[in-house]
Amino acid sequence: MHHDVAELERQLLKAAAAPYEGAPLPRPGPTLAQAYAIQRKIAACGNLPVMVWKLGLTGREARDAFGADEPTIGRLVASAIYCDRSDVDFVGAEMFAEAELIFEMGDDLPMQDRPYTRDDLCGALKGVYAGIEIVRTRFETSELPLALLIADNSMAHGLLLGRKLADGWDDRFADLPVSLTRNDEAPVNGSTARVMGNPLDALVWLANWLCENEGSSLRREQLIAAGTCTGVTEIQAGDTIRVTIDGIESARVTLRGQNV
Repeated sequence: MHHDVAELERQLLKAAAAPYEGAPLPRPGPTLAQAYAIQRKIAACGNLPVMVWKLGLTGREARDAFGADEPTIGRLVASAIYCDRSDVDFVGAEMFAEAELIFEMGDDLPMQDRPYTRDDLCGALKGVYAGIEIVRTRFETSELPLALLIADNSMAHGLLLGRKLADGWDDRFADLPVSLTRNDEAPVNGSTARVMGNPLDALVWLANWLCENEGSSLRREQLIAAGTCTGVTEIQAGDTIRVTIDGIESARVTLRGQNV
């Protein structure tokens, strides 16, 4: 691995252990392939299986802003999954919340030569949930170019698993109203359709991406955070975040600790 890339990897590992000391932005940064290699290697350091796949940039506007041709991924272990109505520590200089539709795999998705389809994924699902993704950067700023966003695990930090909406896919999930409310502020409104036009297509995209780029497939009990339905909302210590899907409060999290 190129010296600059190895140093970036070291800096990110250090920042993960000391969240108030963000890694400096390297210049030049890594290529996209190097960025995913860094993400993969850092995730493997804990010797724990991936239990959450996080999808980012699943909206056209977000991809255009980063100059991205496709969504990004991040990965989390089981300890980064929180129950609904949990209190979660505020760490780092900045944190953000996203309202998400979450898929749970009920079966391993078998490797196959042809591309995965909606039917393939629907047959392997065990549940569909509401959720709140909590994101933060390991760098000194969250204003990142695309490659550093990927190296930073697409800013994946934690996932709050909210109310179970169904045991499997229902076409109504393609376009449901979603809102995210911080404390008593006006809600930020969105829709599941903001996720690639249909969040099921985000799941299909991920399955095919993993097969092509990682030589692997989705596994039983893994969760997939399909992408933000409401954009990104900055949060602070002491905030309570609520997500409503189709008019029903479906997930809630409170941030504890102090922003330093």
